[in-house]
Amino acid sequence: MEVTAPEISKEDLERLRHLSDLLHLFYHRNHNQHRRSTWWRAFSIFRKQLRTMLGHLNSLQQNPTSHIERTKKKIRDQQTRLTLEQVLVFWRDVLVPKWQHAFSQVAADGRFAVLGLVLLASLADVCRIAGVTAAFDDLGQIEVEKVLERFAEEGWDGRGEVMARSLEAGGEDVGDVITRGASGGAPKAVAIIDEDDPVAVEKAERPAESTAQTSTMKRSRNRGGTEPKAKKKRKKGDAIDDLFGGL
Repeated sequence: MEVTAPEISKEDLERLRHLSDLLHLFYHRNHNQHRRSTWWRAFSIFRKQLRTMLGHLNSLQQNPTSHIERTKKKIRDQQTRLTLEQVLVFWRDVLVPKWQHAFSQVAADGRFAVLGLVLLASLADVCRIAGVTAAFDDLGQIEVEKVLERFAEEGWDGRGEVMARSLEAGGEDVGDVITRGASGGAPKAVAIIDEDDPVAVEKAERPAESTAQTSTMKRSRNRGGTEPKAKKKRKKGDAIDDLFGGL
């Protein structure tokens, strides 16, 4: 996808000139300190590319007075617009991602975060005026459409919709309501038993039967008689008591 040469207004052209002057001052202010940094090379290329593009735009804004000059300018403008389109395509595909990555690294560094933010803001403003940002938006839209078409071919159309769950004809079984008895005391846990399951009913009846048998045996023991009293143990004495104990 090619990038067409933008129609720059006088305000935008003046804005580009201001950014070019700002980057020129930025270059001379930080050259001695950051010239050996990894991001400085990307910044130098950005400054030179902006100055070159600004020269092409200035030539397009010129208005010759004579007829011969206007004829020559039309021929030059065609070549200038073609050159601008090629430059902007190269910006979009190669240079702008590298500049954005390099300036982001500067902004991520706490010591020089302000410098990185200035460079990122300048890059964003230049790309907006030059039409590179709109080209990125168009490319993103094309990629989204390609993904949607691929999903449609693979049968992913209805996968993302929220589907309501349908209940069975008999409805959902929520169990039986258990009421508390009138007697006081802490409530006991009551197990809910399915009456249609004979095994569960049989297991539930066994503890009740064993409890009834145990209570019956206890009552029969109490009625049968009293338990024999335990014999009193003889108090142990000393050696003299043992000697006279047999008399």
